[in-house]
Amino acid sequence: MTLLSNSIPTRGLGLALILLATACNDGGTAAPDNAASEPTPEAAATVAPVPVPTATPSPATASPQPSPVALPQERPALDITQADVEAQLSPALEACLNSGDAAKGVSVAMGACVRDELAVQDARLNAAYKSAMDKRGPAEQAKLRIEERAWIKRRDAECEAQRTGGTIDMVEVPMCLVHETVRRRITLQPMAG
Repeated sequence: MTLLSNSIPTRGLGLALILLATACNDGGTAAPDNAASEPTPEAAATVAPVPVPTATPSPATASPQPSPVALPQERPALDITQADVEAQLSPALEACLNSGDAAKGVSVAMGACVRDELAVQDARLNAAYKSAMDKRGPAEQAKLRIEERAWIKRRDAECEAQRTGGTIDMVEVPMCLVHETVRRRITLQPMAG
């Protein structure tokens, strides 16, 4: 295992590029590398620049961040670490990110890898949710269904808030969805049995 920095463990170069881009853009200070939100033929042929870390702005000069959607959360959040989440990612994600254009840092190719991983993680979450629902009576099923719908709205809003307007959004937004989906599955797993 290599270390991208002192705090972000990675398993491969492709994953390292995504984590670096995510870490650099978390402060909301990265300038968009283009204004288009949909990939264009030109974007498919370009290599996404890897953001260079900049000094963290002081709270007085920091750009305002959108506040997350305030939806009810029924269960207290488990202490799920980034390492816990990364351990649940499929080997296919790393293989995809370390091959072809994705290995060269092309946002469109990296985004395709991450979207494939999202489908894998979504299927795993759906299985855990179905199992949890099967173990409950009608009243508890209704409660879990409401909780799940609120979680989906919250997850989608939080991940959309990370959008910068650049091609890296093709990677960062779906990767946020992947990470939050894994976290939710870890949360549901004890209920699923």
